[in-house]
Amino acid sequence: MSRKFDEYMEDKFEIYGELFSLIEPESTKDLMEALDIKEKIQNQINSLMHDEDSSGWCNLLKQQEDYISQYIESLGDFDNTVLTNNIGYFLKKNNMRIGELEELLGISAGYISRTVKEDSKKKMSIDIVWKIAKVFDTDIRTLTEIELWVSHNNTDLLKKFLEKLYIDTRDNYFSWEYEGGVMVALSERFEKSGLITTEKDDKCVYHPQHLNKEVKWILNKDIVSLECFDKTKDLAIIPYIAERKENLRGYDFILIWEDGEEVCWQKVFYTADDPFGHLLEGADKLYSLIEDAEFDAKLTPNIHQLISEYVEGGRPD
Repeated sequence: MSRKFDEYMEDKFEIYGELFSLIEPESTKDLMEALDIKEKIQNQINSLMHDEDSSGWCNLLKQQEDYISQYIESLGDFDNTVLTNNIGYFLKKNNMRIGELEELLGISAGYISRTVKEDSKKKMSIDIVWKIAKVFDTDIRTLTEIELWVSHNNTDLLKKFLEKLYIDTRDNYFSWEYEGGVMVALSERFEKSGLITTEKDDKCVYHPQHLNKEVKWILNKDIVSLECFDKTKDLAIIPYIAERKENLRGYDFILIWEDGEEVCWQKVFYTADDPFGHLLEGADKLYSLIEDAEFDAKLTPNIHQLISEYVEGGRPD
């Protein structure tokens, strides 16, 4: 392997006869070039034999990393909303899941989800942002500044929808019915719809059209529904999990109704549509409230309001 390092060349180095220089970024374009230089030095270090002295290359790497860090710090904090939604846009466009991207990048599972949350104290490494940009054949400026996404507004709307369902459930405006599947016997209409089959051991297998068909999906909680949420159609929540991978789980929200002897259903939304887990968090919160309400005293909305006003100091008219 041909390589040369001269400690007297200061910020310059040579690999395979080609001369390179360390870069002190002053723009996004410089930053991307600096990250390229950093990768070249790192690859050079990785290619050295065990008995070769790598100290010179390591010093160069450290200097280039310092240049990059100084530039990043000069930018201050930034709103990662654009970055978050652009990653979601590229994932959906390429039919890729966030876990697959993390595996491709060689980073720990959940890293991207944790760092893109609005309240996260941990920021995504610029190296990872750069690699994501390269994976999707774009650049850092586009990934962090240009609004490419198409589903951002829809996701926000669904988050508000879940929050409204939560509030109306909490305030006893809604009363959810248990349709079974785990603790309660499964309502036959879900089998008639073709969505669920029951095995001999009473395990309910779910057959979602939008998930990997090579994975066995099962109900991990009872299906619940709101009667006549849309005129004659009930809103149902289907909680599911992968039989052998408990970290793969979600909730499907559907409308279900009878048309004569036929059972029909229609997608409302799936938490799996959101690669960052915001919808899953909202669905978890809602379903936990539904479970708690099952063991609570039942009150109609008007009685709940009457008693609440009295407890807070009011008096009956």
